[in-house]
Amino acid sequence: MITGKSGNSYVRRIAVVFIAITVISLVLSVSPKRISGDFDVYYNASRNYLAGSAVYSSHEGGIEEFKYLPLFALVFSPFAVMERIPSFYLWSFLNIFLFYFMFYFIHKLKLLSFSRGKDFLIIFFLFALTGRYIFANIRIGQVNILLSFLLVLMMYFEIKKKDFWASVCLAFSLMIKLFPLVFLGYFILRRRFKIAGYTISLMAVFLLLPSIYSGSGGNLKYLEDWLNLLKITPAQMLYSVKNYSVLAFFSWFFIARHEPYYIFDYHLITKALTLQVYLAWAASCFVLFILFFYDRIFKQERDLEPPYLDYACLFACGLLFNPFAYLNALVFLIVPYFFILRSLFYSKLNKAWLAAIGLLTLFCFVLSMANNKVFFPDNQQFHTVLKYRIPLWTIILVYLNLWLIKLSFKLRAKKVNC
Repeated sequence: MITGKSGNSYVRRIAVVFIAITVISLVLSVSPKRISGDFDVYYNASRNYLAGSAVYSSHEGGIEEFKYLPLFALVFSPFAVMERIPSFYLWSFLNIFLFYFMFYFIHKLKLLSFSRGKDFLIIFFLFALTGRYIFANIRIGQVNILLSFLLVLMMYFEIKKKDFWASVCLAFSLMIKLFPLVFLGYFILRRRFKIAGYTISLMAVFLLLPSIYSGSGGNLKYLEDWLNLLKITPAQMLYSVKNYSVLAFFSWFFIARHEPYYIFDYHLITKALTLQVYLAWAASCFVLFILFFYDRIFKQERDLEPPYLDYACLFACGLLFNPFAYLNALVFLIVPYFFILRSLFYSKLNKAWLAAIGLLTLFCFVLSMANNKVFFPDNQQFHTVLKYRIPLWTIILVYLNLWLIKLSFKLRAKKVNC
């Protein structure tokens, strides 16, 4: 039987070997032949920005467009001044480094130590649940791993009471994508007005910062072009079966499924989204948010412990509320899954609760694997299932799992207090 320090050493060795294997696998997955638009979009937009050319150009179908704020084009410029292939490799290796660096800050919060076998199992199952999304992001050079890192770093700084630095991370993440606005709303809800105020102020600074390079007039023109590009986003992007957001689901439910088009021809639908679609989306987001954060809304009590489950749910809500949640965006589930697995291995819940949470987690894994044509006898059946957007239901199950964990903790706390 392995015990004490020898047992800890044994676990660490296994963890190091496993991490080394995954790092090698991720590095081998990096190939410039597999770029499918995302890295190219950043690279070309940043080169145009440095040249003072147009950055926010519309494309047919709304894909392969640079929809990030000018600061990201400026920050990406060191990659843009390099040749494309070396730049792609450097960007990919940076993303791999940031992915593992996320766990360094999780370790700094004393949530992971690799001193116990359970820690290794958490990492192993986490890769099983999210591995396909991680590899997808690395292969196409997406920005989602950087964004995940920034939000984990924000969580770390907020829990360590370093409000300014938490705000820097949140404000900069909002220069990349807008879905972290849900985190800003959450801080206002928790009455963390200092963080909210810092974030809003820093956003204003970050919006104006590119003026140093492009001039105030040029920067304002870029901001105007960015806003106009968002306004003309075609509805076809929401009808796409590759979009797994709640808004995309209602776009299919109320419009696309009634149109005489095959599943891969939804881009031919010219009908705009109706008020019914937007109302259903808004109502769903409102209900999901209230259901999880009702205690933050109706209670004035101070936080007695770090709100890790709240953060985990915000990552899931960011995917659900975001109008555009494609498969590579599901890498944001790393954080929710981590806290779900940690609850399974370390919480003192009774067996019934643990069984329910474990089964839901297993079902999440089954659903994530089921979204693959190899499990269907023919393409027709697979295409039929695609329209139901299986990854969306995976995200909803993750949300439900977090809600059950939070409920179980509250019931246990109430029982102890009684």
